[in-house]
Amino acid sequence: MILSLVFGFIAGIALGSFVPVSLGFFLVLIFLTAVFFVYRYFVEGTNRLILTFISIAMLGVLLGVGRMYFSDLYTNSYLDKYVGQKISAEGIIVDEPDVREKNTKLTILVQSIMSKGTFDTSVREKILVSVPIYPEFYYGDKVKMTVTLVEPKNIDSDDGRVFDYKGYLRVRGIWYTSKFTTIQLESTGHGAVIKNILFKIKQAFTNSLDNALPQPESSLMTGLLLGTKQSLGKEILGEFQRTGTSHIVVLSGYNIAIVATSIMSLLKFLKFLSKGFPFGVGVISIILFTILSGGEASAWRAAIMVLVALFAKKMNRDYKIGRVFGFTIVLMLAPNPLLLVFDPSFQLSVLATIGIIFVSPMIEPYLTKVTEKFNLRNVVSTTMATQITVLPYLIYSTGILSLVSLPVNILILGTVPMTMFFGFIVGMVGLISLYLSFIPAFFAYILLWYQLSVVHLGAILPFGTVTLPAFSPVFLIFIYILIFIWLYFLISRGSTS
Repeated sequence: MILSLVFGFIAGIALGSFVPVSLGFFLVLIFLTAVFFVYRYFVEGTNRLILTFISIAMLGVLLGVGRMYFSDLYTNSYLDKYVGQKISAEGIIVDEPDVREKNTKLTILVQSIMSKGTFDTSVREKILVSVPIYPEFYYGDKVKMTVTLVEPKNIDSDDGRVFDYKGYLRVRGIWYTSKFTTIQLESTGHGAVIKNILFKIKQAFTNSLDNALPQPESSLMTGLLLGTKQSLGKEILGEFQRTGTSHIVVLSGYNIAIVATSIMSLLKFLKFLSKGFPFGVGVISIILFTILSGGEASAWRAAIMVLVALFAKKMNRDYKIGRVFGFTIVLMLAPNPLLLVFDPSFQLSVLATIGIIFVSPMIEPYLTKVTEKFNLRNVVSTTMATQITVLPYLIYSTGILSLVSLPVNILILGTVPMTMFFGFIVGMVGLISLYLSFIPAFFAYILLWYQLSVVHLGAILPFGTVTLPAFSPVFLIFIYILIFIWLYFLISRGSTS
């Protein structure tokens, strides 16, 4: 019954994301829900039970659509009247600056606007502005700027794919952007204390890694530990994308899941440790990674997803996994329902978690020829499971099908935990002494060089990557239905053997 309500709520949010919600739409949903609810009293047995499930699911749909109606998707921006005008504004940088190769993107909470001689202090909305890399700005800085607000446009790729950039920003509460921005610093220290501390820790840790490791190894280590990938450069990022390994330099559910599983698998071989120690270290490592990344909302969403998956596997209570997982998704969607359709990181986190919870246990019994030494069988099954659940979506988004993804991932992922361990030591020791940090940096460099070499060799292999044409979301859903059917037969075959 509860699962029906949960999945109905999720379906309602999805429906409200694509279908315009109006009063008439609400009335139709209410009428259909009432029809199913009343009609169940006129039938008996199994039919009544089915209609009860449908009624509860319809109630969930009604709640989901209602939540979408009151979301930012159907809310007008206070800044609408200033679009296209050149205005002066003051605001505070409320997120970590996103430093790119040619510019820096700042998320600014606008607090006042001067336009046509009128001073407006009623505004409290975020905008995204592009500024030169220098001078540098930081979280919590109060700035004065001259901006021309424009509505963000979706990004069209050469192969016909469209990235919903407008929806992506709307998830983050941003309606408008400004490319040509004149900006100057007014004062500092206006951010939240905890968030400011997290960003300072991240910056100090990043500087420590940069001082001890050369490029591009330093950037790769920063990506592994903190999820920052911009400094790797387009060429190396392209190699990671072509080999299906870009997840290791993005702090998403996919990355966190693989890292946590690998760490726990590695510690299981230390016989003198208690049985619960690897699990505890895995949980703590996830929390530390998330904090070091700056504590962004997207990182915490990914961490929550993976923590739920790990606790579910630890409890070994299969009949409760789906319920807990569904509730986790609802708790994350309730404050911001736009995540479901417009946030790729959320979608990847959900898919990766599904792979860990449900698909990995189905695959592992078929990998008897893979040795259990170093817990390799578990690493391979987890890697294959997440590939199965995530790969169709990645192909839909990028059009890249990597034929070398599985072997390259297996060769790399086994070295990730030790790499991160040495990287963490380098970063922490480097805060005290640069020269002492060179010792663990030597071992970290060897592992990083190995990973970059494997990725490079995989990327240059002929026919290692296939570029597929764009296809519709309906076809993507069809692919996942086929995967579901295949997994169903896999379970059926296992239960009869």
